Parts: sequence; structure tokens; C-alpha cells
Amino acid sequence: METVPTLGRLARWLLLRPISLHHHLKANGIDPEAAGWRLWREGGPGRVYLLRMLLLLTIGMPGLVGGVGLLLALVGVDIDIGEMALGVAWGVAGGVAGGVAWGVAGGVAGGVAIIISYLRLPLYLFEWPWQLLSFGLQRHGGAVTLGWSPVLHHELSYLPLPALTAHILDTATRDPELARRALDACAVAPGQRRAGRRALVELRVRELNALLEARAFDDLAELRGDWLPDSDSADATLAALRETARQLRAAALTRLHGQRAQRLAAAEGQLRAVANGLLDQSGLESGPYRALVERWIAFVKHWHAETEAEGAHELPNPFRAGQPLDPQFGQELFRGRDILVSHLEAILGDASSAASIALIGPRRCGKTSLLKMLPIKLPDITTVFFDLQDHPVETPGALVAALVKTAREQARRDQRLMLPELPAGAPLEALREWLDRLEHLQGEARVLICLDEFERLETLFPNDQHALRQFMGLVRATIQHRRRVRILVSGAAPFDELGELWDDHFINLREIAIGHLAHDDVIELLTRPTADFPPEVMPAAVAEAVWCRTLGQPYLVQLYGQLILMRLNRLERRRAEVADCAAVEPEVLGQGAAYFRYIVGKANIPAAGLEYLVALAAGEAPDPGLLDRRLRRRLRRRCLITDDGGLGIPVLAAYLRRED
Repeated sequence: METVPTLGRLARWLLLRPISLHHHLKANGIDPEAAGWRLWREGGPGRVYLLRMLLLLTIGMPGLVGGVGLLLALVGVDIDIGEMALGVAWGVAGGVAGGVAWGVAGGVAGGVAIIISYLRLPLYLFEWPWQLLSFGLQRHGGAVTLGWSPVLHHELSYLPLPALTAHILDTATRDPELARRALDACAVAPGQRRAGRRALVELRVRELNALLEARAFDDLAELRGDWLPDSDSADATLAALRETARQLRAAALTRLHGQRAQRLAAAEGQLRAVANGLLDQSGLESGPYRALVERWIAFVKHWHAETEAEGAHELPNPFRAGQPLDPQFGQELFRGRDILVSHLEAILGDASSAASIALIGPRRCGKTSLLKMLPIKLPDITTVFFDLQDHPVETPGALVAALVKTAREQARRDQRLMLPELPAGAPLEALREWLDRLEHLQGEARVLICLDEFERLETLFPNDQHALRQFMGLVRATIQHRRRVRILVSGAAPFDELGELWDDHFINLREIAIGHLAHDDVIELLTRPTADFPPEVMPAAVAEAVWCRTLGQPYLVQLYGQLILMRLNRLERRRAEVADCAAVEPEVLGQGAAYFRYIVGKANIPAAGLEYLVALAAGEAPDPGLLDRRLRRRLRRRCLITDDGGLGIPVLAAYLRRED
């Protein structure tokens, strides 16, 4: 498209699409608000634009005024030619309606002119029937005619067009891009904004219901769709439905009827809270949203009833192997960490301290569960949980954007706190400024940023050690100097095993170790995982057998408990026996294969350490004194050997023998 529109296009845009004209000129380096002498002096496209505007104002405008005046005279309106000529002069500066009105006899001419000019009544007289005609042709003829609608051609249409909402909805399934253009145009035209909002709400309601019926919970949980907004711009109702979708996704993923029923009950409770909130609203969206929420409630109730019927004769199975515990569903299963939690509370609860923490422990030892429990353990602190393993980011910019987005979502959901947006600029500089803004939040708000799986940070800077050092320096500055923003990093490897870069930058972190559960905690967890769990189902002898195979490794304890209960339900039994522990061990090795492979292949254990573990698995009794001191320390840190040199996870021996 040319830099300066041709005379005809300029006239049409000036009359019908002045906003598009303004943006077009700006995009091509022409300031339409600049003084004429400045445009003339600058030359180039600005001077061409000025000359064409002068032609329109000195020739085109008087001609148009005269034509409208002649038309009025032909229909019997008393026109004074002399006064109209004077009106032409005013019309050059003030518009067509002003020029015509000056020549119209009668004391109400000025008011009529204002109304005609503001509402553009002459154009509306043509637009109204044209919109009806185009919609009728589409509805009854089959051809898509939304492209003919005046909304796409007249940006200052102040009066509503008939059937525009229905026209957009009818087009959306056949030509989504055209419907999207019409919605954008409605957002600009003052008289069509309401029609556009109605159409967009209806499209969103339709899409949300379709995704629900298709059980596309991943898309619903992220608000992915043709008509859905992104998470940051979602209104309160859509944000609440997104959280409900996450519950439904979790319900769909579990094979355990009891856990699915819990998730569905929580989802129904969330939906009823949304429905109650909509009762007091009277906006344009409230009606469609109420119908939407009621449909979701009916869907969840039906699914819940099916689940209850399917699991009516089963033993409850509360164990959650491989799933981090969370306050909503896993609080009763969170055992054996009281001293550790008290230590964290003492450090993080001190508002006068700037201390930050490194939580170090082997894989699958409950680090993530502990972090997810912090919001209820530290209610006065806004806790942000960011798992580097769960966020598929590959660049520093993506990391910063994902971190800030997650922080804002969690703070709004958990604390009703609106954190600042990420400032513009280079990623690390923007993050620095964002952290500064957190430090100066109003009131007494404090923020704890938990970075889980922190070792993965290095993979985000594969060829840019300078950027990695910048990021680490930013973390170190937060640790040392910010009091209202704390950092908690968690991972499997202690800093002294990762190299000088990590040790130097995290030197002021308070390192806290997390390991296996104690014997009594394991027995209590297995025999009475929840308050309503039947005490006769899991005898202490069975729990003792599980302890002997796991030595309190949290993931494996949960896995044994889950599989034993699944076996009882499958065999329609109500009481476990010691033999069940051995019976489910092949399933433990199968379902836990990824965990065992990590220990053998990815836990950063030297060959001598693996040889020692293999010897233990083979029933040999190698002398632990032959291990290098640093290697022995590394194996003990990972809970792979006991203090006396035995296997720290006895069932690992079965895996090693199977793989040998």
C-alpha cells in the first residue's frame, strides 16, 4: 500500500476510517497532528499528504457541502444560498454538517447539525438496511456476507447495526478470520462495541463448553482456544474456570476412584463459588457466564456420580506415588517433616532477616511437596513455586517471562495480590527492575520465590556463560540485599559438587538437607494415612515389611502403599498381608523404573560408587572403608548407603540384579 493514500482513498478513509488513516500515517512516518507548515518544511510524504488534504478541504469539502445542500433543497428544505456559501467556509474547517446547517433556515439548525455530525445519521440511513440485507443473504442464501457489513468499513458508526451479533456468530464457524476482523472492528466503532462484546462472550462460552465435552482439560487449564484470552487478560470468571479445569485434569489422570472423587468434589465446590459470585453481577457477560457455569456443574456432578458408583465397593486409596503433595489433597499424607518445617518457619518467618535457603535432597524425597506446603505453613508470605523442570523454557528471556507470569498468577490466586508486570527491556535487566518493584510493594507484603530443580538453570545458558553469571549475580544480590523478597532453591546436588560458579554465588544461602522418612513416621503413614482410613486394612507387620524394602524413601513408601491397596481392591480383599509386599514388588520395579534409572545413570555417581552398590545388591559385603571419603559422602548424601555402609534403599538391589 502506498505511503500516502490516493486522493479518493484519502477522502474515503477520512470520512469512514479516520482511525485506520491515523495509524497508517503514523506507521509511515507522517504525523497527522503536526502543523501544516512543519509538514511542508519536512517535505517528502508529509508534504504530499498536506497537499492532498488541502485539495480535499478547498475543493472536495465545498463540493460535498453544496451537493448535500442541493439534495436538501430538492426535498423541500428552505436553503439560503448566501448563508450556505458562508457555511461552506465554515465547513472547510468544521465538517460537512456544520456547513450545511449554516445554510438551513430555522433556529434549530445548529442542534440538528451537531446530531447529524456526531451520529452520522445520513450514513446510518443506508447502513441499517444494508446490514439487514447482507445478514439475510447469509442466513438464507448460504454465502458468507459479513465482509459486506458496514462495521468493517465505517469506524465511527455511533448507532448499533441490527443483527450484527448473530451475523458474527454465524460467520465464526465458517470463516473465523473474518469474524475476528469484525470483532476487532466492533471494538473500534462506538455503536458496535456492545454487539462485539456479546458475540465474543457467546463464542467463548461455546468454545469452553465444547472443550469440556471433549475433556480437553489441558487446553482448558491453559485457556488455549480460538476465542479464549491469554491467562494474563482473563477476567475473574475465566480465571476461576481455568483453576477448575486443572482439578478436572488431575481427576482424569488418576486411576484411583477415591482420588478422582476428591478432585471432582473440589471442582464442584469451586464452580458453585463462581456461580454464587455471578448472582450479584448484572453485566453483559453475567447471563451467558451463569448458564456456562451451570452446565459445567452438571457435567462435574454426573462424572462425580459415575466415579462414586464405580468405586462404591473399593477400599479408599489415599497414597499419591509420583505426585507432589499439596495443601488441598495431600496435607494428611505430609508426615515426618515437622522439625524441618519448624526450621524453615524460623528462618523465613523472621521479617528482619534477609536469609534465603537451599533445600538439598535426593530425587523423589519430598522437596516439591514441602515447597507446596509452604503457603499454609507461612500464610503471611506470598509463596511463588516455579519448577524449572515443568516449564519448557530454553532461553533466559523465556525463563524470565515464565517466572514472572507464574508469580503473578499464583499471587493473585492464593493471596489476592496483584504483583507488578514485567517491565520492558532486556530479560535480566527487566527481572532486576521487577525484583526491585517487589521489594517496594505497598504494605507489609513479602514474597518467597521457590526455584525447584535449580540445577537445570545451567541448561538455559548453554553457550552464554556471561548471561548465566549475570543471572546468578542477580540471585545473589537478592539473597544478600533484599529483605522482602526471599529466594529458596531446591535440588538434588549440593553446591560444592556443582563447581565454583554455584558455590561462589550461593555462598550465603542456608543449606538444609531433606532425606528419608523416619521409621515411626513410615509405620504411621502406612497404617493410618488419613483419619477415616480403616485401621485394620494395613497391619503394622505389612508396614514394617515396606519399611524394610524402602528404609523410608518417600516415593517408594507411597508407591508400595498405593500398589498394595490396588491389589486388595483387585482381589476384593479388606486386609493386607506381609506377602502382599513381595507380591507388588515387580510392579514397584516397573512403575519406579524411571526413578531407579536416574539413580544408576543420572545421579552423578562415579563408577566406583556404582560398583559398590552392585556388589551390595549381589549379596557381597564390600568394605566401606575402601571407598574414597568424598565418594562415601556423596553416596550418603543421596541416601544410597547407610551410615554403616549398607544399601540405603534395599529394593534397589532387586532392580540392579534385574538389570545386570
